[in-house]
Amino acid sequence: MKKRLILLLGIMAILFISGCTRQQQTASSSDGAVLKLGKQAPDVAFTTIDGKQVKLSDYRGEKVMFWYFATWCPSCFKAAEVLEQNNNKLNGMKIIALKTFGNAGYSGASVSQFAQKNAPATLNYENWIWGDASQQGTSIYNSQNYPDIYFLIDENGVLQAVDGAPAATLNKIINFAQG
Repeated sequence: MKKRLILLLGIMAILFISGCTRQQQTASSSDGAVLKLGKQAPDVAFTTIDGKQVKLSDYRGEKVMFWYFATWCPSCFKAAEVLEQNNNKLNGMKIIALKTFGNAGYSGASVSQFAQKNAPATLNYENWIWGDASQQGTSIYNSQNYPDIYFLIDENGVLQAVDGAPAATLNKIINFAQG
C-alpha cells in the first residue's frame, strides 16, 4: 500500500511539474530577478555537500543542468538513478543538483544521504556537484517550491530550457548536452 501511494504521488508530481514548467517561460522572484528563456540565467550562490560556497556563474563556459530537487520526492529518486546511468551520454555537462531550500515543505534525508542512496557513483563524478540551495536561489529558480525542476543553461550562461522530472525528460537533457 505504501509503495503504491508513493508511486501514485510520484506520477502526480511528474504530471503536475511537466504541465507547469512547460508553461513557465518567464518568472520573476520577490527580489526582481527574472527567469526568461533565451536570457542570462540569474547568478545565485549555493553550498556544496563538502561545505564550499559557490555560484552558478563559477560554471560559465560549461553547459549546466541546474536541478532543484526534494529528498523525499519519488520522481527525484528515479531522476538521480537515471541520470547516473546515462552520465556517459551527457558529454561532461555539469549537473548541479541542489536540495531546494526547505526541501519543498517536507522533512527528508540530507543531500549526502539522498545521493548515496539513489546515485552513489555520482559522488565521484567530476561533472556532478551536489549541494543545498540558498533561500535566495530557491526564491529565484523554484519560487513555486516544486520538488523536481531543472534548468538547462548553455556555456554563455543563457537559460535554454526549464522542465521537470528528469527521468521522464531524459532525451531533452541528452540532446542539450550533446548539441
